[in-house]
Amino acid sequence: MEPNILCEREEQTVLSNLFEGMSILLQDSDDTTEKDKIKQALQGMTNTTSYMILGDEKTGKTSLLRTLFQDIFEITGDMIGEICEYQWGEQEFTTPLIDGFQKKFVTSENMKGLSIIDTKGLNCVNETALMKIKNSAEKCDAVFVVLDADHVTSSRLWDVIESFPSKRMLFFLTKCDLLSLEELGKNIEKVKCYMRESDIQAPIFPVSITRDESIEGTVTLEEVRLHIRKHLIGSNPMLNKQMQNVAEARGLLVQLQESFSLRKKQYVSDAEILQKINYSMDDYVANHKKVIANLIGKLTIEINKDIDDYEKEIISKLDPYKIKERFRKKEDFQDYLNMVNDNYKTMMNDSVNRKTIEAIKGCMHDLEIVFQEAVGYFNTRENILELNDRFYGSLSKSRQTMVAETKETIVATGELYRTLSDASETLFMQIWKERKKYDASIRNRKVLSTLGGGGTLGTAGGAGAVALGMSIGGGWGVAVGILAGIGLVGIGVIVGAALINSITKTIYDPKAAEKMEEATQKCIEQFKTEVNNTRGKMIEQISVQITEIFEKELASADGCFSDFRMSVNIDEKKIPLLEQKLIEADRLLKQINAIEMTERIK
Repeated sequence: MEPNILCEREEQTVLSNLFEGMSILLQDSDDTTEKDKIKQALQGMTNTTSYMILGDEKTGKTSLLRTLFQDIFEITGDMIGEICEYQWGEQEFTTPLIDGFQKKFVTSENMKGLSIIDTKGLNCVNETALMKIKNSAEKCDAVFVVLDADHVTSSRLWDVIESFPSKRMLFFLTKCDLLSLEELGKNIEKVKCYMRESDIQAPIFPVSITRDESIEGTVTLEEVRLHIRKHLIGSNPMLNKQMQNVAEARGLLVQLQESFSLRKKQYVSDAEILQKINYSMDDYVANHKKVIANLIGKLTIEINKDIDDYEKEIISKLDPYKIKERFRKKEDFQDYLNMVNDNYKTMMNDSVNRKTIEAIKGCMHDLEIVFQEAVGYFNTRENILELNDRFYGSLSKSRQTMVAETKETIVATGELYRTLSDASETLFMQIWKERKKYDASIRNRKVLSTLGGGGTLGTAGGAGAVALGMSIGGGWGVAVGILAGIGLVGIGVIVGAALINSITKTIYDPKAAEKMEEATQKCIEQFKTEVNNTRGKMIEQISVQITEIFEKELASADGCFSDFRMSVNIDEKKIPLLEQKLIEADRLLKQINAIEMTERIK
């Protein structure tokens, strides 16, 4: 069976795809006027081609609808009010009856774009209901007037339809198979006479809806469908309603393609800059992972050597005979041993900090070079997308502001790296301490700027949301990570004061040297065990802390480019999608042209 041509909607599908695609293309556009037009066009796609059927009771109205619109949906014929409208819905649903009117939503895909209104027999409704039927008929694209072929003189029906203004009507004579050809011809002439008296011009279709075979003097329902489609509503009714929107979409697409071309060139230019920056940072990270590993290795060797020396030094101080000769009181010996222990702690802390700072200064020097290169990349950046672009002007402004702020940040950060790499150890630590205060002021200034509407707030481009201000703590604030890290660096207590005090109490006994010697051997073994435990913890602590310092610094340095990187990465994903939508929109417009050409040929 051929598909029912009354549900063909090729142009409706094409138009819906076109306007939905154009809506996506304009999502990050500044042109609100065009956005509203496309929105209205999409809303217009919900408009339906509506049909209403009128006639007296038992003339076969519902049966005619059921047969005429077969394969589209199932007309139940269980109408309880005066008017029942069938429309498409995502789920089957019937509204409550209100003032004689109800809607039935059906899920058949073939029902999309159609509205079919069944009415109660005009000879069975009151004046109020009749007025509602008249008002509904005024809004329909086509009105089917149904007459029993053997009773064409329905006075109420003729009274109703003769009051209609120029309306697209089709007259149906049903039950034609019950009349002879001669009787049918006479009644058709009567209908034509009534139409002339009512000044109505409309086609008349004698039909039989109870037999499948063709009956002489009648027309098939397929012929009726062809007439409706060709002469009543047109081959492409939705396209006819959307002609102005289609014409505007054509012009819009040309302008949008030009702007998009500039946006794409801007992205390519910025992506090249980002690629160079990423390469420099990746190369820096790869090299300095080795630096960190080497530093940890050297510190481990030196810490082991220092601990060995420390162990020997402490043990050398535990000679019971010397202790007896040199210290008159146990407290004196205890203070002396704690002093030696603390001196080693200070000496080893200074050694580790000094080596760590020297390594950091070397990294600062290398980062300075990376940031100088980045400044050079931004200095050569092209401003391709114009600020007054009707579609992407705010995006261009946002991107330029974000680039300017990024450049300002990396210039300041590069200068900081230069200063630190050249500073003495004392000046290095002084700068870090002052940096913490300076960074707080920078952070507050950025927050106030954001709250006050400064920066790049209010942008509406694809990267607009990304560029709503640089990350707090960027630029000079990169120092905070290292400052916190340096505060953690330190050997810590070599062995606990409690152990030192315990040793002195155990060993010191000036009245019995032999007893002191025996106690000393036990304390030395206990001391060695504790030193070995501390050695492992110490090396692990130094390794973790130094790694954290460098990881924080690298993350902070890399964060200077985060806004620019995010902006470019967003366009990297969005531009191919928009480009495909542009191609698709152009293809759909060509398809619409083909539909229009076919319509003109017909």
